[in-house]
Amino acid sequence: MTQNREDRKAEQSSFVAQIKHNVKEQKFTNVDPMQVQKVKDAESDRGLKQRYALWFIVILAVQLLIMNLVLVLVGVGKLHFEEWTLNLYMAGTLAEVFGVILVITKNLFPTKA
Repeated sequence: MTQNREDRKAEQSSFVAQIKHNVKEQKFTNVDPMQVQKVKDAESDRGLKQRYALWFIVILAVQLLIMNLVLVLVGVGKLHFEEWTLNLYMAGTLAEVFGVILVITKNLFPTKA
């Protein structure tokens, strides 16, 4: 009885191992080509989103760095702007940064309907 149970477990584990191997090697018997294409599209889409997100983050970091540099240079007296111009520049830059972050997060993590 125990030997029979062990044989079934061994048979099931080898069957599971076979399935895992076939999935890893992409050897399927009944595979819809559209499903395979959808998976490939999703993988490439994910990679593209990651690259865009990285570049947007780098651009935003540089933009914030420049904004802080301008603020420091105005504070030290190296640059001179009217107060309303500097306020408009700072507010516009921050609004742009938050807007881009909002757009990125909305497109990278869309809500499921």
